[in-house]
Amino acid sequence: MTKHLSTLSVLHYVYGAFICVGGFVAFALIFLGGFLNSDFIAENGQGEPPPTWLGGFFQVFGAVLFVILEAWGIFTILSGRWIAKRKNKTGSTVMAGFNCLNIPFGIALGIFTFVTLSDEEVKKEYDAQLLPGG
Repeated sequence: MTKHLSTLSVLHYVYGAFICVGGFVAFALIFLGGFLNSDFIAENGQGEPPPTWLGGFFQVFGAVLFVILEAWGIFTILSGRWIAKRKNKTGSTVMAGFNCLNIPFGIALGIFTFVTLSDEEVKKEYDAQLLPGG
């Protein structure tokens, strides 16, 4: 089962990169909020402009979503690095749980991570890294 650790590490890198790239979609919400608060809509004159709080809501929601997705992606990439170095098994397990919140690829990666990290061979390999000189 230890032969799967390198594959698992690469999958974490790729999935984390996809999450980080997907986080940039949140910029669309930020730009939409800026557009709703712009003078362009008020000057166009067709009907009543949207309430001013609506644009601010979209901007704040987009910024918060961006930060959450980028942090999630970075920690998933870090989890891949931890698996490659055979360190911080707990951190990789926690990230596997968070990845299970995303359907379908995240749940597949999370379950594969749980199954691989719970194997006895893998536990011994992680324990060997804790020994001095290991």
